[in-house]
Amino acid sequence: MQHENDLPFSTSHNDVRIDSDQPLLVIARPQATIVILGWCHPVAARQLDLHNPDHLSAMIAMDSSKLVKSLWGSYVVLMYDDVKRVVSILRDPSGGMPCYYRCFRGEVVIASHMDILRKRKYIEYTFDDNELGRHLLFPNLRTNRTCLAQLEELPAGYQLRAGCGAIEFSQIWDPWTYGTRDAYYDDPYEAISDLRTAVVTTMKIWVSRFESPIIGLSGGLDSSIVAATAVRAGARVTGLTLVTGESAGDERYYARETAEYLGIQLEERYFSAEHTDLQSSHAAHLPRPLARSFAQSGDQAYCDVAAQAQADAFMTGAGGDNVFCFQQSVLPIVDRILYDGMGRGVSQTTAEIAEMSETSIIRCAALAMRRAWFRKPQYRWKTRPDFLARDFLLQHAEKPSHPWLDMPGKELPGKAAHIAYLAQIQNHLEGFRRENVLPMINPLMSQPIVETCLRIPTWFSCMRGENRSIARQAFAGYLPDAILHRKTKGGPDGFLQQLFHLNRKKIRNMLLGGYLAESKIIDTAAIEVAIMREGRGDHLQQFRLLELVDVEAWVSAIKMQ
Repeated sequence: MQHENDLPFSTSHNDVRIDSDQPLLVIARPQATIVILGWCHPVAARQLDLHNPDHLSAMIAMDSSKLVKSLWGSYVVLMYDDVKRVVSILRDPSGGMPCYYRCFRGEVVIASHMDILRKRKYIEYTFDDNELGRHLLFPNLRTNRTCLAQLEELPAGYQLRAGCGAIEFSQIWDPWTYGTRDAYYDDPYEAISDLRTAVVTTMKIWVSRFESPIIGLSGGLDSSIVAATAVRAGARVTGLTLVTGESAGDERYYARETAEYLGIQLEERYFSAEHTDLQSSHAAHLPRPLARSFAQSGDQAYCDVAAQAQADAFMTGAGGDNVFCFQQSVLPIVDRILYDGMGRGVSQTTAEIAEMSETSIIRCAALAMRRAWFRKPQYRWKTRPDFLARDFLLQHAEKPSHPWLDMPGKELPGKAAHIAYLAQIQNHLEGFRRENVLPMINPLMSQPIVETCLRIPTWFSCMRGENRSIARQAFAGYLPDAILHRKTKGGPDGFLQQLFHLNRKKIRNMLLGGYLAESKIIDTAAIEVAIMREGRGDHLQQFRLLELVDVEAWVSAIKMQ
């Protein structure tokens, strides 16, 4: 039997139960069944056609490593083998489709949303204080652990196999398969062509499903590429740019340039402190405190514009810096030294990095040689101990662990950083109210684009003294020159400072009398001094305090459910 269904899906098999509100396809054959949840597309229709019965039968026999090379999208695949009495759950490498689990009374219970498990009484909402603290200490380091004590997450690109009372995990997709030096492009023009093809082809498929997206136009390169390729794919795009009261947060000039060039409607909305409630969390549906309070008014603007435009999805350029390898360091020089040896190529890359960072060639060369010859190549994950309690820090001094940080021998440190950036972006792709209103798509995180970019040497990404150089050259002619060659970036820093100063008393009450203080995770004495400091103060400390407030708001929201 084979069918598509948009209704909530629930099934149990052997010792595994699955509950989801996003089924796509069920393929049943004698002795085996495959269920695909979410949205997926074949990499090549000739190799795998989801409407061809023979191809669907062949999927049953595929092992997970082959399946993950044959499909891309935002999906979870469930495979039942009735002969071996084993159930396998595979999550796609982009992590777009949620997949939470809990071992419960001899069963493995899988769900696409944590609230499904709570309503069916498989879990209670109990906080994992150690994980809450680690969430703050190791920002953006996402593992299978969540901040709820009973709930874990199947990591992107991993498989869970359960049967006969045993559970095992395996990594099915590894970024190092594509990031190894043996896989690198030799010719930058081939990389430019392949990247353009990957983005254009991928966007055509997203647009075939979502024809009327709202695309956030930040005025930068990444969101503009998404908008340009969506328009060329035939989408009815409405652009939205968000504005702060300071010039650094006003990107309207660049957003208007893109909108006019593409011939699309552009809506402009202001961030508003009046529509920002620090005590509210837009991540109450997630098992981690990922919402950022400063985004609340922007979130409302997205929802308002979507209703007005009768949109069917939100699309963003999120992850573009990470995927296109925006590096502000000497690592591309280091990689070229270790790959090519000292020579003209290293001299050229050094000059490009010096131009890009507006510093001297001699300084860049000295830093690169020191990094290449006197430091280990592995990426060092940065910690954020600011305002965390001393006792907590002493108890959690272990180094962070993530499978993508396990660097194969003889690989390059710049590529290790590139792969670490892909891990870091995961926590910034959710935590918005609008994701509960319409699908939220981050096209640049699509597997074919990521795999193509992993094959691009880091020194290609700084050619001509421009960051993300390959992406810029790939979309010459798609965008105005003002966007293609823009070097500056705006941001909402001024709005965050405004939020802090308007809510100083509320921030003090939330942090000094909240859950983090009660659990002895934070240093309340240091926090009180920082909050009460007069004048503009240290804006980085203020941003950190707002991060702590976001965690407090999430804890309160979870408690109320």
